[in-house]
Amino acid sequence: MLAMTSAHAGSKRPATGETGTSPRWPGGERVVVVAAVASLLIGASPGTALAQSSPGLTFRDAVAITRQRNERWRAADANVLRAEAVRDQQLALYWPTVSVSGVYAHLNDRLFVNLGTLGTATVLQNDPSKVTVSARWTVFAGGRILAANRAGQAGLLAAGQERRGTRQGITTELVDRYFRRRLASDVLEVRRQALATLDRHLEDAHRLRAAGQIARTEELRAEVAHAEADRDYKKARRDVDLAAAALRATLGVDDDVVPTTPLAPVDSLEPREAFWVAADSGNPGIARLAALEEQARQGTRAMRAEYLPAVSLFGQQEVLQNHLNTTTDPKWVVGVAVRWDLFDGFGREHRFSAARRLEEAIGLERASARRDVRTLVEARYDDYRSAVEQHASLETSLALAQESLHAESRAFAAGVGTSLAVVDAELALSRIEVGRLTAMYDMDVALARLLEASGKSDRILDYLDRANGGTPR
Repeated sequence: MLAMTSAHAGSKRPATGETGTSPRWPGGERVVVVAAVASLLIGASPGTALAQSSPGLTFRDAVAITRQRNERWRAADANVLRAEAVRDQQLALYWPTVSVSGVYAHLNDRLFVNLGTLGTATVLQNDPSKVTVSARWTVFAGGRILAANRAGQAGLLAAGQERRGTRQGITTELVDRYFRRRLASDVLEVRRQALATLDRHLEDAHRLRAAGQIARTEELRAEVAHAEADRDYKKARRDVDLAAAALRATLGVDDDVVPTTPLAPVDSLEPREAFWVAADSGNPGIARLAALEEQARQGTRAMRAEYLPAVSLFGQQEVLQNHLNTTTDPKWVVGVAVRWDLFDGFGREHRFSAARRLEEAIGLERASARRDVRTLVEARYDDYRSAVEQHASLETSLALAQESLHAESRAFAAGVGTSLAVVDAELALSRIEVGRLTAMYDMDVALARLLEASGKSDRILDYLDRANGGTPR
């Protein structure tokens, strides 16, 4: 009802599309949709949740369901958790390593040594065992530990930006598929109205032909036009089914949903310069490359640290001994170890050079990405402006097309007009209405793509609310 009326503002045709049959309660469909989202959040089955939301789903609630159910959205979260675990793994390098080792052996006989005139001394009795606790702590590694931790942190930042990019891409996809589903429903309504008009026109043609007021060719034109309108209507039905399947895939659900947020023109945006600035600092692709560049820089520092020695502290304590009489193993020991690789066949030099080249390559890729994103923002802003201009042009033509159809239909019914004029007027009106709806869809999708390029996809709800008069939908 409300949704279809908003989508066809200015049209004199009755708006009785899919959402027109939805029941209305105090508070509207939003009460039902919020209940559906709540059931999803507490783990309700998909069938139950969507059964509750069958009267319709607003775009705002579609966003909430996507965040809960979309597999790619959840996979991006898992990748960040993985990067966080890798970062924490590097933190372990600051701590000592403590280990416990044990040994047990069964011999065919005890080991002894003959000391001549001094007698025989037992070296190792049968079934010997020993348990030892050891610790090692690297206290200086030339900066390798610090570089590894900074690289791990940069990797976590890169994963976070990759998740942002994935989420923004999914948000754009949701805008596309949600409003494509809405567009398909609204176009279906236009096709249904056109078919109904040509139904009446065909009846008038049969009546006038029977009365001898028009020629057979006029009746044939009406029949051909009616058949074409019927084909367009059936195609529109198939388009609805295809768009519904795509929307279900993005939402991560199995049952069909009916979009209730109408197509609406978002006809006011900030200057394009504001989107350039936002993209340079907020585009997730650029931010991800910045994090990867920092990670590569820390890799270079780690390779440089290989030229320096590594110093570690170690200790060992024997906590259990049985049937061991040897005097060569101390009860405990502590010390300092130093390792300094002076030459390794130039492998170290090549590793350092490779790290430098990687850092340089990512830096160049980032600089290129900044220019590409600026061009992308420019192109998507132009796409948005073109959709706005197309919509404005069709708005001015809509009233004229409606009046033309009304006049031609009355003239034909009175026997003074032609079937061709009526058909042409109906086709012109349908073409303008479909073009107007398509322009609004193009406007919404172009806006979503512009926001994605500038790293501001999370503001899509604000723009859509503004297009609908400030009412959240």
